[in-house]
Amino acid sequence: MPRDNIPPSATKKLQQFFTKTLDTNNDGLVNWTDFEAAIESIVSKDEAAKNARLKVLRKRLEQHFQKYFWDLCAVGDANKDGNIDLDEWLDVMNDIIGGLKDKNEFPEWYEGLHKALWRANEFLDERNVLKDEFANMLISWDIDEKNAEKAFDFITDHGQKRMDYHLFSEFMKKFFLNETPKHPLNLGLD
Repeated sequence: MPRDNIPPSATKKLQQFFTKTLDTNNDGLVNWTDFEAAIESIVSKDEAAKNARLKVLRKRLEQHFQKYFWDLCAVGDANKDGNIDLDEWLDVMNDIIGGLKDKNEFPEWYEGLHKALWRANEFLDERNVLKDEFANMLISWDIDEKNAEKAFDFITDHGQKRMDYHLFSEFMKKFFLNETPKHPLNLGLD
């Protein structure tokens, strides 16, 4: 399948995103084990067992991640082995980026992942997330803190705009569409 929506300059960034944020055990595949590890890093079973609010948060996160994982497999698991390899993921991202170019929207199933990730954080005010809170969220994705802070400064116009879910979604769209090397939107992944 030709990946005509992914410019050659963005391939490394997308490969790094796959490796750092999805393939948590670095085996070259994304499967349910990777999502379980991500859930555990956000809200551990031990923490959830001690706190009713965290137990509910963990359960919701599991439900959202399960839905996203099965949706991702339905769309991208070309060989139906229950895993998404890098090539399959790049094919999915080619379609997603094409949709962003046409309509400036993520598919509903993909947007659900971003909403789940956003809600899994304990922000003081989710309608006005602070730079260190944003950086901590991206650090949990294995993104360098300085690169996360640069991205925050860029997307918020150095704090002139409030970082809320809408702006975060816009940030993710711009991340996938950006073709400029070494741009703050690239999170240091290029």
